[in-house]
Amino acid sequence: MPGVRRISVPGVTAATAVLAAFAAVLAGCSSSHHRAAPAPTNGGATTINVSVSQCGTGWAHPTVGHQSFRIHNSDTRGGEVFLVDAKSGAVFGFVEPLGAGTTADLSVDLTGGQYAFRCVMQDADAVTGPTVTLTGTATVVSPSVMPVSQQQMIGPTQQYEKYVTRQLPGLATLVDTLRGDIRRGDLSRARTDWLPAHLAYERLGAAYGAFGDADGDINGLPNGLPGGVHDRGFVGFHRIEYGLWHGQSATVLRPLADSLAEAVAGLRKSFPSAQIDPLEVSIRAHEITENALQFELTGQTDFGSGSGLATVRANLDGTRTVLGFLEPLLKTRYSALPQLQRDLTLAEHDLDPVRGTPLARLTRPQRERINADISELSELLAPVAAICEPRRTS
Repeated sequence: MPGVRRISVPGVTAATAVLAAFAAVLAGCSSSHHRAAPAPTNGGATTINVSVSQCGTGWAHPTVGHQSFRIHNSDTRGGEVFLVDAKSGAVFGFVEPLGAGTTADLSVDLTGGQYAFRCVMQDADAVTGPTVTLTGTATVVSPSVMPVSQQQMIGPTQQYEKYVTRQLPGLATLVDTLRGDIRRGDLSRARTDWLPAHLAYERLGAAYGAFGDADGDINGLPNGLPGGVHDRGFVGFHRIEYGLWHGQSATVLRPLADSLAEAVAGLRKSFPSAQIDPLEVSIRAHEITENALQFELTGQTDFGSGSGLATVRANLDGTRTVLGFLEPLLKTRYSALPQLQRDLTLAEHDLDPVRGTPLARLTRPQRERINADISELSELLAPVAAICEPRRTS
């Protein structure tokens, strides 16, 4: 699952998808209705001015129940705006990003309590506006999520970095075994040893952003290359896979195996001094399954080995590893975490009996069940990526 394989949703960027997931957790905030204009007439909505000097002003006559806000950024800078519990800091809704001079709509349902807007403008400290008190009780209330800070993500990120560092020697050994097979001309054995080496790499799914160019050298695809599978720029595991299962000779494959081993050795040497972006860890927790749906389960990454289902199973191992490091943050923030863990176990259970089966040989019920498993996981993992995105609170 190379890093260049970013999930593509028409009209939606990866960042927008993550924000949408967080908005869903918070019962909806529409940050897509931005427009450059003076502060508009409210049309039934309460206009809230946000800036460093006037954060969250304009909330008059507050009452419990449904709240419709029109957030207007009167600052000269863009930024982020959060509606928070004034005591705990838990977030009920947000607008992100909000450009200078633009407006956006925000709708939430609130019960009695104390609330405030927090404005996080570019190149400025976070500012919390006046506290607004709502009295009474509402029957429908938007959920809230405590924001995760950069500091809180340092521990899980470092744990994951150490985990990846521990896995790289084993990956290098498996790749050296594969290279040895090809050097000896034992291509039958190479076809056997290719899979465990490739799966060892696939289990490192949340680290690809820190691998840089090495990811393309190790696990790249021919997508976009002028010569396709015959292009000189197509290298790594999948290029060797294509050769092994399409009758290419050891003479052709030896330099490719040497290049793969050199790339893995270089990664093993360089990675301990690299840093994984905490945001990358949280996004990849979701993106691993999105990529499995888009690439492995459609056969786009099968170059002859028929190992797509084994790859998906390895991807789930990678997902479980990442979730393990994020679990302390998620336990108090994500009520669907137990369901997510159960569904992950179910997907593993459904994949285990068929992981060695080529995708085309699945029965229709088997394929539908696995697609449903991974689709459900992807939906449940989307809020994980958003909840664990580091957010400024000061």
